[in-house]
Amino acid sequence: MKKGWLWTITLGAVFLSVSAAQAALVVTLEEPAAGQTGVGLSTIRGFAYDTGGKVVTIKPRFDGVTFDTVLSCCDLRQDVTAEPDSGFNSSINYGTLFTTPGPHVVGVEVSASNEDTVVVDHAVVVLHPGNASFVTNFDLSAASCSIQGNQVVLNGAALTSTGGTPVTTNLTAAYATNSQSLVFTSVSGAPTLTNFTANITGSQEVPPPTSLTGTGTGTLVLNRSNNTITCNITVSNLSGPAIAAHIHQAPPGEAGAIIVGLTGSDLSQGTCPAGATLTAAQVTALDQGNLYFNVHTTANMAGEARGQIVAAAAP
Repeated sequence: MKKGWLWTITLGAVFLSVSAAQAALVVTLEEPAAGQTGVGLSTIRGFAYDTGGKVVTIKPRFDGVTFDTVLSCCDLRQDVTAEPDSGFNSSINYGTLFTTPGPHVVGVEVSASNEDTVVVDHAVVVLHPGNASFVTNFDLSAASCSIQGNQVVLNGAALTSTGGTPVTTNLTAAYATNSQSLVFTSVSGAPTLTNFTANITGSQEVPPPTSLTGTGTGTLVLNRSNNTITCNITVSNLSGPAIAAHIHQAPPGEAGAIIVGLTGSDLSQGTCPAGATLTAAQVTALDQGNLYFNVHTTANMAGEARGQIVAAAAP
């Protein structure tokens, strides 16, 4: 009988060990959705939990950089049957967070004790209606409204920014299922972007590299008259010499095809070759935040550090 109990105890210990080893973080970022437009006050919203029951820590990420602020967790989510107490929801202001409208990246970094950290980033396109970071008055008294496909078109809306004078602009709005509401999808009079930047980190690389110490920056300038580009990157703290560096096309969290190979005697400080040109589709991807720099090493042939290319801060 004693042997039977010993077998039971041993098997129980094995099952517990396997269960602990298989624990993992589950993270879903619902808002902003990938490709969503960001306007004014909004939220970072979703759910996250550890399948082993550990406490999770959730931090916001903007343009590839994790901030030290810890998001409150965890609210009741009756729709998440695996772990109802898993919701997170925090307010952000796109107007003040991103001073330059255009492509940006919003995400979360989720961690738990002895678990692999999970990063989820989504590309968004930030809009500043009337080129205002914060609108204090929205006047439709002289505006007209029409329907184009699934979008509502507002022409002649008068917007006033903080301390500013009214500006007339045209806007389109569409229904967003993730927020269950109408959201602005485009505005007229937005400045044409030519300058872009990137925060290059190991945490953005897909698949995750064996080393996360690589950090750096990149810049890109687009000449819209002929779609030629100039660019450069500077990356340090890699696991070894950079053996390749590129611009790829894919949204955050996905690996994409090479579209431009960077050159230089030290590719951790690579540049775009003279006359490098983007296709019209690649320019669209750039404007949507779906191009990125990355650097490869021998230890991480698929890529060791990556940076999504986003709108540069206004000079």
